[in-house]
Amino acid sequence: MLHPVYGVLLAVSCFLLFACVPNPNTPYTPGAFYYALDTGSLVFEQSTYRLPAPADCAFYALHPAPIGRWLAVEWDCPSGPRVVLFDSANGRMRLAISDQTLDNRLLAWHPDGRSVYLKIGMLSFPQIIRVDVETLRAVELRLSAFVYDLTVSPDGRKTLYSLSNGIGFGSETWLGGENAQNPSQFIVRPNHIVALAQFSPDGSKIAYIEMPDTQTPYPAGELWIMDADGQNAFRAASADAGHGYPPVWSPDGTKIAFVGRDDPSNANARNLSIYDLKAASLLTVQHLLVNAPAWSPDGAFLHFTARENDTINVWRYDLLSGQSERIAEQACCAGWVR
Repeated sequence: MLHPVYGVLLAVSCFLLFACVPNPNTPYTPGAFYYALDTGSLVFEQSTYRLPAPADCAFYALHPAPIGRWLAVEWDCPSGPRVVLFDSANGRMRLAISDQTLDNRLLAWHPDGRSVYLKIGMLSFPQIIRVDVETLRAVELRLSAFVYDLTVSPDGRKTLYSLSNGIGFGSETWLGGENAQNPSQFIVRPNHIVALAQFSPDGSKIAYIEMPDTQTPYPAGELWIMDADGQNAFRAASADAGHGYPPVWSPDGTKIAFVGRDDPSNANARNLSIYDLKAASLLTVQHLLVNAPAWSPDGAFLHFTARENDTINVWRYDLLSGQSERIAEQACCAGWVR
């Protein structure tokens, strides 16, 4: 059951936010975007919107919905992380949780782009909720407070989540139905952490990052791939771990882009890596990545953010030519509204 305190906060959120229920049929323009670090703006192909930060908060990350006009903006605040929902149709923003003292972070988008999964109250009463982006109505998922990761199958019928009781206890991954109902244990790793799992576009496979259960910050990890029923798991490549960069499936499900690690002992030796499932081959592009790459809708390009000396820039990698091109300076977090 949702904690009574949170129930009250969520119930009044519509009252506190202007025009709580927007028109779900508002037209929007699909296309690429990036975040301009120098101006604090979201730059689209045909428009630019300022993203004013909540009080005393700093920008952390952008997460576009799998489909539709919404983006989730994560902010790092003194009271903990916070999620703001951005409507690309009109530039309107709304807090996913209205109480600005209640920490909340994004776990995942639902595949239909109409709701987000949040972990709330991490500093008090941790809970996992699913929030409708149009109405802000919340539904609690009856999950352990130790859940740190969650993803949903493309058809919305399966929920995969991972939890750990702390350093030295390893991790468990469970598979349940919609909203994680009737879960069963899926993966057990007594000495490792399984994280950032992602279903393939057709739901037949799962890619995830596995890392040692250690107090060492940002350890080297591994990209693993398995069938969606847990069979035929195999290690595909070395990968960066601890920074929170998930593996990203290409739209046709034949490739996985991820943040690789050249030197396991050097957390700054991060690069753009692409694993080809059909050829069982690995391609490495030498850039110091600072977030996960994003596929273009046609699978022809990857956008990624890389650090160059003292600047952070957005690049585009052309898979056909094998060439990289800088497309925006002092920018990050490029992606697509689909």
